[in-house]
Amino acid sequence: MTDQQKEFLHLCIVEQLNYKTIAERLDLPNSTLTNWYEELKEERLAIASIRTLWTRKKIKMAFSDFYKWYLSHERKCFYCDITEPQIKELIDNGRLTTKRLATRGRKLELDRKQPDLEYDNFENLAFACYWCNNAKTDTFTEEEFLKVGKVFKEIWKQRLEK
Repeated sequence: MTDQQKEFLHLCIVEQLNYKTIAERLDLPNSTLTNWYEELKEERLAIASIRTLWTRKKIKMAFSDFYKWYLSHERKCFYCDITEPQIKELIDNGRLTTKRLATRGRKLELDRKQPDLEYDNFENLAFACYWCNNAKTDTFTEEEFLKVGKVFKEIWKQRLEK
Protein backbone atom coordinates (compact mmCIF):
# COMPACT_ATOMS: atom_id res chain seq x y z
CA MET A 1 0.00 0.00 0.00
CA THR A 2 1.37 3.38 -0.97
CA ASP A 3 1.55 6.39 1.33
CA GLN A 4 -1.12 8.06 -0.77
CA GLN A 5 -3.43 5.07 -0.33
CA LYS A 6 -2.82 5.15 3.43
CA GLU A 7 -3.72 8.83 3.44
CA PHE A 8 -6.83 8.06 1.40
CA LEU A 9 -7.95 5.44 3.94
CA HIS A 10 -7.30 7.84 6.80
CA LEU A 11 -9.24 10.66 5.19
CA CYS A 12 -12.07 8.41 4.00
CA ILE A 13 -12.57 5.99 6.89
CA VAL A 14 -11.04 7.68 9.94
CA GLU A 15 -11.86 11.32 9.18
CA GLN A 16 -14.92 10.41 7.05
CA LEU A 17 -14.36 13.16 4.50
CA ASN A 18 -16.23 13.13 1.21
CA TYR A 19 -14.60 12.15 -2.08
CA LYS A 20 -14.57 15.72 -3.40
CA THR A 21 -12.50 16.92 -0.43
CA ILE A 22 -10.21 13.88 -0.56
CA ALA A 23 -9.70 14.23 -4.32
CA GLU A 24 -8.72 17.88 -3.86
CA ARG A 25 -6.33 17.13 -0.98
CA LEU A 26 -4.63 14.24 -2.78
CA ASP A 27 -4.88 15.84 -6.23
CA LEU A 28 -6.45 12.68 -7.67
CA PRO A 29 -9.53 11.96 -9.78
CA ASN A 30 -12.61 10.40 -8.14
CA SER A 31 -12.15 7.31 -10.32
CA THR A 32 -8.83 6.56 -8.58
CA LEU A 33 -10.45 6.93 -5.18
CA THR A 34 -13.29 4.62 -6.22
CA ASN A 35 -10.79 2.00 -7.38
CA TRP A 36 -8.80 2.28 -4.17
CA TYR A 37 -11.96 1.97 -2.10
CA GLU A 38 -12.55 -1.46 -3.65
CA GLU A 39 -8.89 -2.53 -3.72
CA LEU A 40 -8.37 -1.67 -0.05
CA LYS A 41 -11.46 -3.48 1.21
CA GLU A 42 -9.59 -5.58 3.80
CA GLU A 43 -7.86 -2.53 5.26
CA ARG A 44 -11.13 -0.56 5.21
CA LEU A 45 -12.94 -3.32 7.10
CA ALA A 46 -10.16 -3.46 9.72
CA ILE A 47 -10.56 0.26 10.40
CA ALA A 48 -14.34 -0.12 10.40
CA SER A 49 -14.12 -2.81 13.09
CA ILE A 50 -12.16 -0.41 15.30
CA ARG A 51 -14.80 2.26 14.66
CA THR A 52 -17.49 -0.26 15.66
CA LEU A 53 -15.68 -0.87 18.96
CA TRP A 54 -15.43 2.90 19.53
CA THR A 55 -19.15 3.28 18.83
CA ARG A 56 -20.22 0.26 20.90
CA LYS A 57 -18.30 1.47 23.95
CA LYS A 58 -19.78 4.97 23.51
CA ILE A 59 -16.34 6.54 23.73
CA LYS A 60 -16.64 10.32 23.73
CA MET A 61 -13.16 11.14 22.45
CA ALA A 62 -12.85 11.74 18.69
CA PHE A 63 -12.54 8.54 16.69
CA SER A 64 -9.26 9.76 15.16
CA ASP A 65 -7.78 10.08 18.68
CA PHE A 66 -9.05 6.64 19.71
CA TYR A 67 -7.75 5.15 16.46
CA LYS A 68 -4.26 6.57 17.12
CA TRP A 69 -4.36 5.14 20.66
CA TYR A 70 -5.54 1.77 19.35
CA LEU A 71 -2.74 1.54 16.77
CA SER A 72 -0.05 2.73 19.17
CA HIS A 73 -0.56 -0.01 21.76
CA GLU A 74 0.85 -3.49 21.60
CA ARG A 75 -1.81 -6.10 20.94
CA LYS A 76 -1.42 -8.19 24.06
CA CYS A 77 -3.45 -8.62 27.22
CA PHE A 78 -2.51 -6.00 29.79
CA TYR A 79 -2.93 -8.54 32.61
CA CYS A 80 -1.57 -11.88 31.33
CA ASP A 81 0.42 -10.79 28.23
CA ILE A 82 -1.23 -13.26 25.83
CA THR A 83 -1.38 -12.09 22.21
CA GLU A 84 -3.97 -12.76 19.54
CA PRO A 85 -1.57 -15.04 17.59
CA GLN A 86 -0.99 -17.05 20.78
CA ILE A 87 -4.74 -17.33 21.37
CA LYS A 88 -5.14 -18.55 17.78
CA GLU A 89 -2.36 -21.10 18.30
CA LEU A 90 -4.02 -22.44 21.46
CA ILE A 91 -7.40 -22.68 19.74
CA ASP A 92 -5.98 -24.28 16.58
CA ASN A 93 -4.09 -26.87 18.63
CA GLY A 94 -7.11 -27.75 20.78
CA ARG A 95 -5.55 -26.38 23.98
CA LEU A 96 -8.23 -23.74 24.40
CA THR A 97 -11.86 -24.59 23.99
CA THR A 98 -14.97 -22.85 25.17
CA LYS A 99 -18.49 -22.48 23.87
CA ARG A 100 -17.93 -18.70 23.89
CA LEU A 101 -15.48 -18.77 20.95
CA ALA A 102 -18.35 -18.21 18.54
CA THR A 103 -18.76 -14.68 19.93
CA ARG A 104 -15.79 -13.86 22.19
CA GLY A 105 -12.26 -14.97 22.90
CA ARG A 106 -10.53 -14.88 19.53
CA LYS A 107 -9.62 -11.20 19.75
CA LEU A 108 -8.48 -8.92 22.53
CA GLU A 109 -11.15 -6.76 24.13
CA LEU A 110 -11.10 -3.23 25.48
CA ASP A 111 -10.91 -2.99 29.26
CA ARG A 112 -11.15 -0.16 31.74
CA LYS A 113 -8.32 -0.59 34.23
CA GLN A 114 -10.33 1.25 36.85
CA PRO A 115 -13.88 -0.04 36.31
CA ASP A 116 -15.61 2.95 37.87
CA LEU A 117 -14.14 5.30 35.24
CA GLU A 118 -15.39 5.70 31.67
CA TYR A 119 -13.67 4.60 28.48
CA ASP A 120 -12.78 8.22 27.66
CA ASN A 121 -9.46 8.38 29.51
CA PHE A 122 -6.53 6.96 27.51
CA GLU A 123 -4.72 6.11 30.73
CA ASN A 124 -7.65 3.95 31.81
CA LEU A 125 -7.80 1.87 28.61
CA ALA A 126 -6.08 -1.44 28.03
CA PHE A 127 -6.39 -4.49 25.84
CA ALA A 128 -7.48 -7.59 27.72
CA CYS A 129 -8.07 -11.16 26.66
CA TYR A 130 -11.57 -12.50 27.08
CA TRP A 131 -10.56 -14.59 30.10
CA CYS A 132 -8.99 -11.72 32.03
CA ASN A 133 -11.69 -9.26 31.04
CA ASN A 134 -14.45 -11.69 31.98
CA ALA A 135 -12.88 -12.64 35.32
CA LYS A 136 -12.01 -9.06 36.26
CA THR A 137 -15.58 -7.85 35.68
CA ASP A 138 -16.13 -4.47 37.31
CA THR A 139 -15.13 -5.79 40.71
CA PHE A 140 -11.34 -5.65 40.65
CA THR A 141 -8.96 -2.77 40.17
CA GLU A 142 -6.00 -2.86 37.81
CA GLU A 143 -3.57 -3.51 40.67
CA GLU A 144 -5.66 -6.32 42.11
CA PHE A 145 -6.15 -8.08 38.81
CA LEU A 146 -2.50 -7.88 37.73
CA LYS A 147 -1.89 -10.51 40.44
CA VAL A 148 -4.48 -12.81 38.86
CA GLY A 149 -3.03 -12.10 35.42
CA LYS A 150 0.31 -13.56 36.54
CA VAL A 151 -1.42 -16.88 37.24
CA PHE A 152 -3.17 -16.83 33.84
CA LYS A 153 0.17 -15.98 32.19
CA GLU A 154 1.76 -19.09 33.68
CA ILE A 155 -1.13 -21.27 32.51
CA TRP A 156 -0.92 -19.87 28.96
CA LYS A 157 2.85 -20.40 28.97
CA GLN A 158 2.44 -24.05 29.96
CA ARG A 159 -0.23 -24.65 27.32
CA LEU A 160 1.84 -22.98 24.60
CA GLU A 161 4.86 -25.16 25.44
CA LYS A 162 2.92 -28.42 24.99
